[in-house]
Parts: sequence; C-alpha cells; structure tokens
Amino acid sequence: MRQSLKYIAMLLAGICMMSLQAAEIGADLQSNIDNGDDKTLHVVWIYFADKGPNLDEQIAKAEAAMAPRALKRRARLNQKNMADRYDVPVYPQYLEQVRMEAGELRHPSRWLNAVSAEATALEIERIATLPFVEKVTIVRSGQRPQPELGEVLPPAPDFSARKSAVIDYGSSFTQNEQINVPLMHNLGHTGSGVLIAVLDAGFNNLEHPSLSHLNIVDEWDFVNNDGDVDDQLGQAGAGDHGILVLSALAGFAEGSLIGPAYGADYLLAKTENTDSERNIEEDHWVAAAEWADTHGADIISTSLGYRIFDNGQRSYTSADMDGESAASTIGAEVAASRGILVVTSAGNEGPAAPGENTLGAPADGATVLAVGAVTSAGARASFSSVGPTADGRIKPDVAAMGVAAVCASSISADYRTANGTSLSCPLVAGAAALVLEVNPNMSNVDLISALRNSASQSSSPDNLLGWGIIDVAKAAGIDQSTIPQTVEIYPAWPNPFNPRTNIRFGLDAEQNATLSVYNGIGQLVEQLWSGSAFAGQHQVVWEPENVATGVYYIVLQGETGVAARKVMLLK
Repeated sequence: MRQSLKYIAMLLAGICMMSLQAAEIGADLQSNIDNGDDKTLHVVWIYFADKGPNLDEQIAKAEAAMAPRALKRRARLNQKNMADRYDVPVYPQYLEQVRMEAGELRHPSRWLNAVSAEATALEIERIATLPFVEKVTIVRSGQRPQPELGEVLPPAPDFSARKSAVIDYGSSFTQNEQINVPLMHNLGHTGSGVLIAVLDAGFNNLEHPSLSHLNIVDEWDFVNNDGDVDDQLGQAGAGDHGILVLSALAGFAEGSLIGPAYGADYLLAKTENTDSERNIEEDHWVAAAEWADTHGADIISTSLGYRIFDNGQRSYTSADMDGESAASTIGAEVAASRGILVVTSAGNEGPAAPGENTLGAPADGATVLAVGAVTSAGARASFSSVGPTADGRIKPDVAAMGVAAVCASSISADYRTANGTSLSCPLVAGAAALVLEVNPNMSNVDLISALRNSASQSSSPDNLLGWGIIDVAKAAGIDQSTIPQTVEIYPAWPNPFNPRTNIRFGLDAEQNATLSVYNGIGQLVEQLWSGSAFAGQHQVVWEPENVATGVYYIVLQGETGVAARKVMLLK
C-alpha cells in the first residue's frame, strides 16, 4: 500500500511537470488535426508507458482469475507462465486522468495497453503531456471483405446421386467436399468441444432454420455496448453480413446447408458500425478479441479487414501490411500468443502491383491464418487479395471455396450463394475446429502448420493462394487409406452408454447400405442411417428417445455383406 501511494505521488508530481515532454502524436492524427477545426472530434488510441506499480502481483492476480478454458488452451503452448503483462488491465489511475481530459473514453485494451477515446485537438494536446502517455494515434476504420450476393437457391437436387457422404449437404456439398469435410463428418467429428468466436457486423436472423441448433455461449455488441448482436431500432450498424459467415461455418439443415463445425460452441461479437460507409473501427475488434480470450475461445473467425478508410482519413498502404503496424494485427498477434487460432479473410482487393500487396489487416499477421478464395474447380478467385507482406512473408496462408458458396439468408428462411473471402474464411475456421477436436492438444501454431502442410501446393507455396486448398482430414492425421475387407461394425463407444453412443462402421466398396437398431427379439427399434456411401470408415451417433434400458443390436446391411454389434443402454 505504501509503495502504491508513493507511486501515485510520483505520478502527480509528474503531472505538475507535464509541459517538459509531450508524448508522440501519430503523423496521420496530426494531419487530421491540422485539417480540422477546434470542435472536430478525433477518434484516437492513447497508449500508456506501463501497467502501473506491482506488475508481478497484478500478473499473479490475472492468472488466478483466468477461466478454466483459457488456462487449458494456453497449456497447449507449453509455456512456463500462463499469464504475463498482456493479461493485466490498463492501470485505473491512468484511465481516470485521461477521462478528466478527453471527451469520451471507449474501449480500454489490456493487450495494447491503451484506451480509445473521442477528443478534440486541444484535449489531445493536453493528453499528450501526461507523463504516463507514450503516444496518441488515430483509430483506423476499414471495410470488411464485402461479399457479392448471388441468387436465392431453389430446393437442393436429389441427394441420391451423392455417394461420398452420410449427411445430405444439399447445394453446400461442393464447398465442404473440396476441403474433405464429409469424411470428417462421416467419422463423427463436428467441432464438438471447440469454442469459436465469430467477430463480424452483427447477426440478424439467428432464428434461421440452419442455425436453430447452435449453442451460443455468449454474445456482445461492441458497437452499441449491449448483449444483443441483432439489429435494434435506433442503434448503429446492420447485421446482414454475420449470418452469411456464421451459417457457412456452423449451419446444419440437411438437404440445404451444412457447415464444417456445426457441433462447436460459439461466441458472437458485433464489432462493426456499418452506418459509416459500411466501415468498422479497430478498437471494437481488439476489445472483442480480448473478450473472446477471457471466455476461453479456441478459435477466432473474422471475415473483416482494415485497409480502405472513410473519406478524410488516410488508408493503410501496402507498406503498412508488415505484421506490426495495424492495431488489429497487433491485437491478433497478442491473441495468437495466448494460444488462440485467429482465422481471417485475406481480402477482396484482387491482384497487386509488383512488389506490393492487397491484404487487409489483420491478415498480415505472422501467426494469423489468412484465407484466400477459390472457385468450385479450385482456381483462384480473381478478387482474392494477394501478398507478400511488406516484410516479405507469403500471404495468404491457405484457401477454400469463396465463389458461389452457399449460406443462409439474413432476411428470410431461404438459402443463397455469395462470393468473397468472407465465405472462404469460415470454411477454414470450421475445418480447424475439426482438426482440434481430433487433436485436442494441438496449439494454434500446430494447427497452422498442419493445415498448411495438408494443402494442395504445400511443396511450392506462393502469394496467390499460399500453401493452397486445405485437406482437413489430412491435417487431422486421419488415415484415409484404411479400407475394410468387408462390411464391418466396430465396437461402439461408450458401451454401455447413456444418453448417446458413437457407432462406427466400414464399407469395403462404394454401395447402398442401411444401419438399424433391433431389440433382443428381432424387432426394429430405429433406422439410424440409410443411403449410398464410399468405401471406408463412417460414423453415426445413436441418441435414443423413449427407448428402455436393455441390450440392443446394431445391424449394418450392405450390398456386399451384413454385420452386427451388441450395445447396452443404461438409464
């Protein structure tokens, strides 16, 4: 306590001498000040020099307060310490002093050790003279990679012609099959146990049929500062984009739309104010990423980008895409240092002049997985942004389908197509969740390496599609060459079971088959699956309803043979 009082006394003494040395004011902010008037409000980042006194004690306190999920995720990194200075909040006395000078404080960021605020030129000048302020810069605004909407889809064609999946993907089959998702689903992997945070423009129409199954752990609107990510009368921003992204990632409506990670848990964050030329601000993004970390998110999926700005502001340039200039990139890199896999759109700005790039932050981050877009045939989409980064690294990292990708409508129960890296990003994020489900001890760095190494041009990556189109089963280490010699049912797990068990079966050739449950006297209890599937291993889940305790027989009837396996239900 005595040490803290001493520190505050020194702080106050410094304030009395504040005219001696002023903090740095960013060149872009200074330009805005010079071109504005005394009443113009500038949205700024105010960066602090330190975290205040007793940093070690504050770090220990932050570690003690961490959620179990967050600790589990960080343990995958095998670091000596679970917490560090990035986990310590901004020193409250600094915030209070700035509050006395600034018009309005917005989001304090423990990762950036900064706070965003609205302030006039005179207020910025006074803030810059506070002894604990290191620099003041503008808060950037940027566009999300805006998708081009396609047609509203008619009913999906007859599934009977599809012979590679147990689930009926409808028109979304191609975008999943291209990255080998159906095989993972056939084996029962759906992203279960993985927590994914989606940072976007808001999420209208969460009642869509393809999203009614979602387990939404929490949601927060960082633009309007409330717990509803849907549009509300009189509030800023419109949420048409988030549903497109979320449904491609997590939708489940057989015959219409299946997302790779429909079994994962979700955090939804509205970070974009679309009222200003459909632009957003980086402080919302960083605040949402910190919120996701606090909840223990394993993956952040963000179809957003910062490059092109409002009139009167300076855009980021190709030279700024260096992995350390944009606030969102810095925030994404800190998130990655916490063990979070950050998956982001590369951008929709197309090709670049020689030696330059068209990336949007945070896609330039060194430990951020940037996703480009391809057509259904695997060719690069003409709009997909390209690298390299300003410091010479290959970007994007990987690719997935972003042309005529199927997603849910934000205004009705229909389905439609859309073009953009906004759609390829969630497909890769969902695939990463499947890999993590199979390999729960993988760190985010391991996941990036596995996805890159699985991809179509992993031996010769380039700045058009990076390492190429991913293969999620290969990334997960699934042995795709294991073909049974006959039809076979493997031991169910768990067994005995309650309330559900996993039934894994194998086919020795592509064929029509039926998987059914019978009781001890040979009566049909339930048909679990019927259809045509490829040679190899498959999985379904039996979660019986209104079925009594007892012994049951799982029977697989195929064109090349019959197999059975006994299970026991305990209630």
